[in-house]
Amino acid sequence: MKMLITLLLLCALSGFAVPQKDVPADIGRAQQALQNAKTELTNAGTDWGGHRIAAIKHVDAALAEVQKAEQWARQHKEMK
Repeated sequence: MKMLITLLLLCALSGFAVPQKDVPADIGRAQQALQNAKTELTNAGTDWGGHRIAAIKHVDAALAEVQKAEQWARQHKEMK
C-alpha cells in the first residue's frame, strides 16, 4: 500500500516538476488528471466485469484526443 501511495505521489508531482512549455495550464492539469485516473484504474484490482479495462481504454482515448488538440493548436499557431 505504501508503494502505491508513493507511486501515485510521484506521478502527481511529475506534472509539476516538468512544466509543459506552450501547453496552457488547464490542459496540462487535465492531462495529469487523466494520467492519475489511468494509474488508479490500473491498480484498482479486479476486473470489475470488464468495465475497468473499458474505462482505461476510454482514458487512453481521451489522452489521445488531448494530444491531437495540441497538434492542431500548434498547426494553427494557437501554441508555439
